[in-house]
Amino acid sequence: MDKIVLSQTSIEITIEDYFTVALTVQGYSRVIEDKDFLHADLVRSALKNFEVKEGNIENALGKLFGLISALGYWESKIGGYMYWLKYNQELIKSGGNGMNNILEVYSHKPETGRAKINGKVRPVIRLGWGIANTGVEWAKLQPSLLNIKNATSDLPLKVYVQSHTLKRLDERIDCVSTTLSHMNFFSSFVNAKVFYDNNHHILIEHRICECKVGYFRVDIVDGIAVVRTFLFLTQSGTPEGQLLWKNTGLQKLDTKYLAIDKLSSFMSSDVNDSENIRKIFQESGCQGLLDLYSIINKFCTKHPSQSTSNLILDYLGISDHLFPEDLTDLTGCDNLSEPDKINADDCLERIS
Repeated sequence: MDKIVLSQTSIEITIEDYFTVALTVQGYSRVIEDKDFLHADLVRSALKNFEVKEGNIENALGKLFGLISALGYWESKIGGYMYWLKYNQELIKSGGNGMNNILEVYSHKPETGRAKINGKVRPVIRLGWGIANTGVEWAKLQPSLLNIKNATSDLPLKVYVQSHTLKRLDERIDCVSTTLSHMNFFSSFVNAKVFYDNNHHILIEHRICECKVGYFRVDIVDGIAVVRTFLFLTQSGTPEGQLLWKNTGLQKLDTKYLAIDKLSSFMSSDVNDSENIRKIFQESGCQGLLDLYSIINKFCTKHPSQSTSNLILDYLGISDHLFPEDLTDLTGCDNLSEPDKINADDCLERIS
């Protein structure tokens, strides 16, 4: 845990000790007067040794904010309860110069609704997240961001989620905690990056630790934005998945067989250590999956049980020393019919 350094003695104390003992000592030293008791001046002088360095109050408050944020996030789930904590200081009610540390815990269950999708009424849950010292922040999308132009185009759209989305997210982002997954789900709708698939469906880029891992498919239904499902980055419904298809011939069932339709398969050093495998994913716009390994590998809850790189190369029928310079020369591409072949420049434009 981070420490706070005392100015005169360079003693390190915990955040808890700072907000209890250190603040008490600081406050007491400032109100002692010589007339209060014998040798009050000596006590006041001695207490100065325990003053906190200038600027450490802000530093301590920042560290405390990080701690109470983590506590709230740890218990929060989209579709369940959202938790947040609020810290404050209050003068003691009995009088005098004392202060009480007040830490309040709040919870909120998001509102639910129903949306008619493809002719069927589906239950939906509003997307939000608890923010320490603030409260619930609700996700929203500006219609202008989605190229929606009408009389109410400046009014933000509320965002709701189908339970199907959460199931797919758990299946495909399968090696991190639900807390981290859901927190990044919400964060992806803050300053959302919008794309479109070949059928002009809205795709919101999903990022974990600022690395792209997929998209949320969104429909506009009766004046609200409904998150329909989650697509992992390599799936055929994404621009990157189509590039992967063009470059290698790997289709939906192939990616499922190779298990490269979920994050855990990329949490292995053999993927990053293989230059040829990196080339396949880099040239298909999947650099984010490679970058994420070094960031979250240590606290992943699941890793591949076999070599992902060897499995892919064997499946494509090639070896490291026979790897083609041009990815379109991979044998798998011979199996694609002309209508299936994707325009690479078009895909790269959408994912750049």
